[in-house]
Amino acid sequence: MLNRRAFVAGSGALGAAMLGTIDVTTGQGAVGTRRSVRGMSLNDPDLAAYSRGVAAMKALPGSDPRNWNRFAAIHANFCPHGNWYFLPWHRGYLTALEGIIRDLADKPDFALPYWDWSTERQLPQAFAAGNPRTNPLNHPRPEFSPNEALPDDMVGAQVISRILGSPDFEAFGSARPRGQNSAGSQWQRRIGARTELEFNPHDGVHGSLGGNMATVATASRDPVFYLHHANVDRIWAMWNARGNANSPEPFWRNFAFNRNFINPDGSPWNVTVNGLQSPAALGYRYDDEEGPFAADVDFGGQAAAADNPLGSSLSTYRKVADNVLPRAKGSLQRVGLRSGGAFYMAAADNERAASHERSISIEVPLGRPLSDIIKSGPMASASPAERRRDRQCVFAVLRDCDTPTDPSTRVRVFVNREGADPRARTGDPHYVTSMSFFGTGHSDHHAQHGGHDSAALGGGSTSISVDLTQALTRLRGTRTFRTDKITLQLMPICRRGNPETSVTRPRRVEIAIL
Repeated sequence: MLNRRAFVAGSGALGAAMLGTIDVTTGQGAVGTRRSVRGMSLNDPDLAAYSRGVAAMKALPGSDPRNWNRFAAIHANFCPHGNWYFLPWHRGYLTALEGIIRDLADKPDFALPYWDWSTERQLPQAFAAGNPRTNPLNHPRPEFSPNEALPDDMVGAQVISRILGSPDFEAFGSARPRGQNSAGSQWQRRIGARTELEFNPHDGVHGSLGGNMATVATASRDPVFYLHHANVDRIWAMWNARGNANSPEPFWRNFAFNRNFINPDGSPWNVTVNGLQSPAALGYRYDDEEGPFAADVDFGGQAAAADNPLGSSLSTYRKVADNVLPRAKGSLQRVGLRSGGAFYMAAADNERAASHERSISIEVPLGRPLSDIIKSGPMASASPAERRRDRQCVFAVLRDCDTPTDPSTRVRVFVNREGADPRARTGDPHYVTSMSFFGTGHSDHHAQHGGHDSAALGGGSTSISVDLTQALTRLRGTRTFRTDKITLQLMPICRRGNPETSVTRPRRVEIAIL
């Protein structure tokens, strides 16, 4: 383990060794502090530098790779969504922009502000002031008025708490592409499974703002895009600061983003995922990193200790799911672990679609009562180590989802809830989470396991991993906890109330009890 302050202080040389071009990209290793845009005055030095830099990029000729729209096209052409490269790729993209702004705005210590939408639910003032002709940060957002607020079920404290409680990197930062067998570039945009950080606040904010922000091809033309992603990146840093390590898998760490990003002079910046794990090594930190979530950090550690039963189950599950689940229909399938013990998997196919206020329920038979499979939680007097050791997780993976064409669509997810009341709210004990969809038609859908033609699906196709653990814990002791199945209820709601543009249909639901 490495003390956080020692890590930050000593990371400049480490960053140079990992990246090679760190002196070009981040101003010779100087560490800037990314601060919350909340409360920033319009003439704040970082906000003013960002405005100058954006204006300078917009003024560059289209032949210059630093030109604003040309830089935005990097996102359209290379960004991964719905797999475990989502977080490191966008970290690299923000780092590239930060270097360009430092250069063009002549502010070597510039650090990109972040928009903490959990505490500031409305659009930051600087991005709505004036008009696009006089304010480079103002951009058309027809779906989101300056007085509108993002909802609790998208960015509230309970959402962030669930995300920060994710047990491993692939439960936190989206899961690996299905069937991945190398670190080859063809896997960069293949479908894995979105997890809550991506399918809820990330996708939800994109869809809520509308306009350019609602589609991958144009989202990064909006200057607020980069503050939105800086906050997603900050949550990753917070998760690490809680003592959680990133994936140790070579297919993740050794993956190279070659000719995706640019240096401040417009030349290519090639970097591996391994070179994108430390904010300090990339030349920035967050203003609240010494706050309540700070902890010792081991960026090079294992995803889970070998003597941790849950960690062992998660590691095995990630590697065998593709091979085991196609056979696991109609009842639980037990998967033994070399270290002893086992986890359980089940699946059910689905051909029904949900749409605005027309919910569907998908039953996954278990063949035995749920209460017999899920053990009691640790006693209240248990130590943190004992709680981690005895922790159990239940995931539902919604495979090959047909997704809505209306980006404002939100899908509320309930578990083992009886009835189909469209008025069911997030305070219901059966409520799990809410899903949004961004960039679902933009991934590489070729050679997917059971994949479908995304062009025929309207909004596209994706897979989503939902953590059912907290909701099932609330139901412990009730009649619905003693049933011999897990039932997911999907309830889409869209701003326009159009059933035709809010259609959602997972082709298959897979349950893993670990």
